[in-house]
Amino acid sequence: MSSTTLAGGDGTEIIIAASPSRLRVQFETIELRVVSGADVGLEINLGLPNVRIGSAPDNDLVLTDRAVSRRHAEIRMTPNGLLLRDLGSTNGTFINNVRITEAYVPELAECRLGYSQLLIRRHTEERKVAVPFQDHLGELVGSSEPMRELYGLIRAVAPTPATVHLHGESGAGKELAARTLHTFSGRSGPFVVFDASVSDPEMVRNDLFGHIKGAFTGATGVREGAFRQAHTGTLFIDEIGELPLDLQPRLLRVLETREVTPIGADKPIRVDVRVITATHRDLEAMVQTGAFRADLFYRLSVVPVELPALREIPEDIPLIARCLCQRLQLNCRMSAAAMTVLQNYAWPGNVRELRNVLERAAVLCGDREIQPEDLRLSRDARWSREPAILPAAASFQPAMAVESVPAAKPSAADARAHLKDMERQMILDAMIRNQYNKAAVARELGIPLSTLKRRLKDYLISDEE
Repeated sequence: MSSTTLAGGDGTEIIIAASPSRLRVQFETIELRVVSGADVGLEINLGLPNVRIGSAPDNDLVLTDRAVSRRHAEIRMTPNGLLLRDLGSTNGTFINNVRITEAYVPELAECRLGYSQLLIRRHTEERKVAVPFQDHLGELVGSSEPMRELYGLIRAVAPTPATVHLHGESGAGKELAARTLHTFSGRSGPFVVFDASVSDPEMVRNDLFGHIKGAFTGATGVREGAFRQAHTGTLFIDEIGELPLDLQPRLLRVLETREVTPIGADKPIRVDVRVITATHRDLEAMVQTGAFRADLFYRLSVVPVELPALREIPEDIPLIARCLCQRLQLNCRMSAAAMTVLQNYAWPGNVRELRNVLERAAVLCGDREIQPEDLRLSRDARWSREPAILPAAASFQPAMAVESVPAAKPSAADARAHLKDMERQMILDAMIRNQYNKAAVARELGIPLSTLKRRLKDYLISDEE
């Protein structure tokens, strides 16, 4: 039996204990029980970062007490405990008979709203799920222990409303994991993808929150925005680390209130959205440098999920390769020697790079069996599963395709120039494949749109080259 403890963003710990057949996940919830009043006996247990209480039907805890306001109070889960806040109610909110505007709830304290007494406490909920020896879950493929533990964690967390943050290298399959979470969530709404790496902050704000007609020049109609498009479903915010700093408080407010205010609107709109975020960047380090808000990081990382890099699961590479060939309808016949090379390569671009390598080899070989030399993998990374260290110009880990390396060891300057040439050609090829759609190119290469634009400028690649 092995166990892993993950630090939850709200100060909690998510404990994962795994055996060959079972996985146990524990995470923090808010438990409320009405001990007196019109709704005595009512009890709920919610895995939400904040819970709203009132008489209106859209609250998380709905009370029929006539002295309770429509939106009476809310409880927030914080690293320091449960914070109870009055929302401007008519008759007030009390902790141990003391009227409060905002205060932490002491252990075993009684809280009063109107004529109703409530017990509010933090509760550790445990979910146990089987970890069968399966080779796929949803759109994810692999039968290694890291992948099966990932499947178990997804099955345990998916039905809950908890916010999930996916972390992994570029090309590791974060969007596939998000889609799988949505598939097993039971939510009836759509799965909506939002790319936070768009460089224009106003465009990000508009696409995320929407606008009303006439909100600004050119706003001839209503735009729902990603949050409203994902109502009753899942919103996957990719590259959350690229979200402009001045927009982070707005996102935090939506996550806490579950209300979105479109540009130009006077009133917020209630949304029921499960949020999943992802990045290849180190958000904790960004928090330390001030590039990412700590309070938003805590709210996003209620359940952090780490995706394994492809080099960490070499035993899954044959299965993943076969699955990719089937999905891409490639007529590939791989020699045993070529498969051995695939399993020993470092894969700096992960599954995305593997897909590109297979597509290229299938085109070059036709009906012929693929040999190691047909893969055109970098010799620098071929026999090591450690991450390849690339110069800054290639730091976003492109899929590497190089010609045969001469016997003489090239100089550092020659190597850097060669990598730049490879990177330029790779970007140019991707631009052609995607008909010069920069957003599509950035997504294919697994890099922020802002990085792609810098590379296009550096390499003098025009939109029409």
